[in-house]
Amino acid sequence: MSFSMPPAFMDAVILFFFAEALLCISPGPAVLLTISQSMKRGFVTGLWGTMGILTANTVYFILSAVGVGALLIASVTLFTIVKYIGAAYLVIMGIQMLLPLIKSFFSKSKPADDVADLMPKEAAISGKSAFAKGFVIQASNPKNLVFFVAFLPQFVIPSLAAEISLTVQFSVLAIISIVIELIVLIVYILLSIKLATWVKAKAMLWIDGAAGLFLIVIGVGLASMKKLSVVS
Repeated sequence: MSFSMPPAFMDAVILFFFAEALLCISPGPAVLLTISQSMKRGFVTGLWGTMGILTANTVYFILSAVGVGALLIASVTLFTIVKYIGAAYLVIMGIQMLLPLIKSFFSKSKPADDVADLMPKEAAISGKSAFAKGFVIQASNPKNLVFFVAFLPQFVIPSLAAEISLTVQFSVLAIISIVIELIVLIVYILLSIKLATWVKAKAMLWIDGAAGLFLIVIGVGLASMKKLSVVS
């Protein structure tokens, strides 16, 4: 039994591939979290965080396919609640990443020379914790809801439902998206680990602090926006 896609849907898939690749490469909250976790905790922790991010994406794909996501966006009250919860979480995460840098200015102890020297001072983080952070930071970003509900359906072609069902179309796009993001995030993990071997601990604090500040700015920006555009 062979599976073939209609030419029109194949064209849509190709366009989606390039659009999704560009959106995944551009740094966002999920990428910043992956970089931070990987630099401080290594490949396995970064991969756990990535799995959390991809699980959140899978949930959004399902919501989009069954139309629940559209209902959330249609309800101003529900969407506003999601927006503020997401924005608050991003700000909290940003503050947590920024605090070590701020504390370092008031610390009288000699700063560590290597990133590895910071590890004992970091609270132990399990795979479940890294997974949870990845899931929550991706799921709580309301822009992701807009992406899966407003952007993704542009590549689904209802008129081809007789040849390839809408469920199959959504599934194809979901698999492509997950594979692309997995590859991109693994590349970020590997680059982050390599960078961690080059930088001093003080530089790591600045990198983490900058990422935290960026998350705070994104969170405040989301909370203040009346309408959300599709940005990964």
